[in-house]
Amino acid sequence: MVTLTAILVDDEALARSSLRALLAEHPEIEIVAEAADARQAGEVIEAKRPDVVFLDIQMPGGGGFGLLETLDSPPAIVFVTAHDEYAVRAFEVNAADYLLKPVEPQRLARAVARLQRPDSASSGPVGPYAAEDRVLIKTSRRCFFLPAAQIAAIRAAENYSYVVGEDGQEHLVRRSLKEWEVLLPTDSFVVLDRSCLVNCRQVARWVVSGREIELYLGRLSQPFKLGRAAAHRFKTEVVPRIERGRADGERSR
Repeated sequence: MVTLTAILVDDEALARSSLRALLAEHPEIEIVAEAADARQAGEVIEAKRPDVVFLDIQMPGGGGFGLLETLDSPPAIVFVTAHDEYAVRAFEVNAADYLLKPVEPQRLARAVARLQRPDSASSGPVGPYAAEDRVLIKTSRRCFFLPAAQIAAIRAAENYSYVVGEDGQEHLVRRSLKEWEVLLPTDSFVVLDRSCLVNCRQVARWVVSGREIELYLGRLSQPFKLGRAAAHRFKTEVVPRIERGRADGERSR
């Protein structure tokens, strides 16, 4: 475990106090200073040279994004804000993570874990995501967030892929199936073959036809047709998970 020095930047004293209390549970984060506005934050960051800044976005006298533009060598940045409409821009400036207020302890713990990775300052948010996390979907036309739990499947398209939502909509993104395999939660998603990654929790039903399977996901009206190899993996890896989930559900009633 590496100890990282941190600065808290927020114009609300109560917000800084709350975050400080949450970070007290993480000895790997040492808070060395606080700042209440962008000007003060710039001075403190230059003086202290912290490893990470927990940064509010909207502040009097200049926001978090404006502050970053004034820094020659910015540290890792974790945005902490009540405004999720800034999330896409946070990704664009390679923030290490993005937390929404009120900050949840479990979500903060994942952010701290990501900061421990050596590439956290430059690579942007990294996986694996949790089911409750929102995944950035960036197409040629727009950017938006989709909860990981609402992704039914990923279909490969060479260096690109189609993200298939539970509502049946498909979104072409510049990310390979291999990348998705690393990013998405392994307790929910399984790679069936080189062209398909499915969310076990989105499986509605399946129809076996010889050695092949027609797989219905989410609210999709058209099935995924699985060939012999994919069908075998579905039977051996996905079906047992579904059955365990059903059994756990019955026991909890």
